Amino acid sequence: MRRPVLLIAATFALALASPAAAANASFGCEARAPAVCYFRIFYYPQYNRQIILPAAMKVAVPGINIGRDRYCVAVGKTPPHDCSPKLITTGYNH
Repeated sequence: MRRPVLLIAATFALALASPAAAANASFGCEARAPAVCYFRIFYYPQYNRQIILPAAMKVAVPGINIGRDRYCVAVGKTPPHDCSPKLITTGYNH
């Protein structure tokens, strides 16, 4: 029995629209000691989280949707909510 082409196309469209799987993303503070980096991670669609890293520290942050979630970073203070966020990539985010 053949499946209708419309059903196959609809299934493919839903697969493309489904949210990305959460993964680990690498974050690091490139500042010199004794500075501290403050990251604000914006999880789509509505909540955010803060991560504080001492100078030269790197960490893998779980639960990130690469290519969808965004972040801001500031040295010595918390980034404001109205910062210009960067897209989180699979590479090193700093």
